[in-house]
Amino acid sequence: MLLVLLILREPRIVTQHNDVIRESFTTQAQAFAANPWVTDEDRIQRLVTAAHLTGDERVLDIATGPGYIAEAFAVAAREVVGVDLTDAMLAIAKERTKDRGISNISFRAADAQNLPFENSAFDVVVCRLALHHLLKPLQVLREMARVCRAGGKVLVEDIYASEHPERAAFQERWEILRDPSHVRTLALSELLQLFRDSGLETDSVTTADDLTPEVERWLATTKTPPDRADEIRRLLEEDRLHDLSGALPFQDATGRLCFHARTAIVARRKVS
Repeated sequence: MLLVLLILREPRIVTQHNDVIRESFTTQAQAFAANPWVTDEDRIQRLVTAAHLTGDERVLDIATGPGYIAEAFAVAAREVVGVDLTDAMLAIAKERTKDRGISNISFRAADAQNLPFENSAFDVVVCRLALHHLLKPLQVLREMARVCRAGGKVLVEDIYASEHPERAAFQERWEILRDPSHVRTLALSELLQLFRDSGLETDSVTTADDLTPEVERWLATTKTPPDRADEIRRLLEEDRLHDLSGALPFQDATGRLCFHARTAIVARRKVS
């Protein structure tokens, strides 16, 4: 009986969390779209390069947000479709690409956990900095694999956590305080296992620690309430002094508190 109740509740839980995502990213849409960790062209190009495009691909960008990734892929591919849960984000993406006269790109609302596309509809499927917001990352990866053709590429870039549970849990304390849409930052080994369980073959894995958000701007982006912001600052300062998560918070040359958001780009092929 308990199992039946859990199965019946699951769609409702996912729907409720999707509402949390929409609310969070509607609130932060304009600030998020202007942040350097989102707009950095070198980082964007790093992801595009990992796809090894020939110019004739049809690309799906999941959780496209303000559309920077979709736009970068549109320069090098035949067609790009960007999907997102949040209308406010899609509005920014549509306006930006329209202003730039990009004609081989389109955007639509969609849930990454239930993509509205036929099997094998795309040559490349990409998702950047979104998996940690999603309740069912394995289902998302399986959906990405489903809509990717055999021989095509599935690319994910996301932040990753420590392999040590207690250190990962410390990071989660300040991540969740900041953004209620945050679910969990996976360890790199967990991310790779999800790819394996999705039936995808590894092409490459690259990691970086050069994404270093400045804490005050990071907090302002999500409009974190003052009491939560104070607790986050306290936790990050404790982390800076005692290395409790692996994010290695630090003070920059001007004394501003920053931290390392460690990221990984995982590129995999769909083999059948």
